[in-house]
Amino acid sequence: MTLVSVIVACVLALTPAEERELERIATLGYVAGSVPAVDTAGVLTIHAERMAPGLTLFTPSAGPEALLIDAEGRTVHRWCRPGAAYWSRARMLDDGSVLVITSDPARLVCLDHVSDVRWRSWERAHHDLDVGKDGTIYVLVREAVTYPDIHDGGNILDDQIAILGPKGRGLGSVSILDVFRASDEYSDWVSNNELPEGPDILHTNSIEINERDGRTTALVSIRSIGALALIDLDAKSLVWALRGEWRMQHEAQFVSDRILLFDNLGLDERSRVIEIDPDDGRILWEWSEPGFFTRGAGAVQRLSNGNTLITESENGRIIEIDADGDIVWEYLNPETIRRGRELTLGIMRAERVEWE
Repeated sequence: MTLVSVIVACVLALTPAEERELERIATLGYVAGSVPAVDTAGVLTIHAERMAPGLTLFTPSAGPEALLIDAEGRTVHRWCRPGAAYWSRARMLDDGSVLVITSDPARLVCLDHVSDVRWRSWERAHHDLDVGKDGTIYVLVREAVTYPDIHDGGNILDDQIAILGPKGRGLGSVSILDVFRASDEYSDWVSNNELPEGPDILHTNSIEINERDGRTTALVSIRSIGALALIDLDAKSLVWALRGEWRMQHEAQFVSDRILLFDNLGLDERSRVIEIDPDDGRILWEWSEPGFFTRGAGAVQRLSNGNTLITESENGRIIEIDADGDIVWEYLNPETIRRGRELTLGIMRAERVEWE
């Protein structure tokens, strides 16, 4: 008998003030810091002949917007919509619209190419989303719940995967906490001995959808317990989970038979990008450099030509490295720098957008 069969989670009725406080707690470490601004900005390095094709889409932390820039750092397009402090994620769709996860308040919004709202989802969206082959949207959300055996029955946040139709209609959800608790092999990973203090016990920060042989799975990164997990969304069950030498990681994604990962604190005061064996967690490849560090956020993307795009969030920096680890493109966000303030999470996340 599993814990889930004897303990039922209760969804809490929160006051507006309590909801705002939970949203604030969920973003701690992402909106404040002490990295000083630098006096250069824009493209610092460019070897166009060695770069992957396409434009770069990124979300700055300075305001509610997403920018699409070319290799020389020129803004090709900008989406902006007041109403949130900043956007933690923007995903561009084929028609030029974007799916946006806003922060403070935490929402999922679809904007067209001129930033008009197509639809809103009032779920408590956070961190990341992915889109299936048929347009189905999978987004991380959270619910306030209580379990008698976790933090003495106090308020906690249950990270969930919400499933939405292409126009934002809710199709269901899967509780990440429940799939761990239902697993005899991994249920102790979310026991009181493994969880941090406070309500944000999992802090799931990335999701990648994989559709194969009629089966839909989600690879998620769970920062607080240093875990990667593959979840069967149809069966609502845990396929496997993995922990290793990485710490406070982000952006887990399959690259062939490996997992590519942004390891924030695996080297203590230096970050790195790693490829790991999903069978045993062995590190098969890694990249870092002196001074490369972001305590929060950070992103990585394997590009079509084998290069890797890396977001060093706290320094507002995007770099593209080739297979030898050489930097072929480097960009510093000038908007944050020109504001003359502490440079913290100058870029939330960047990705290369390619067209034929």
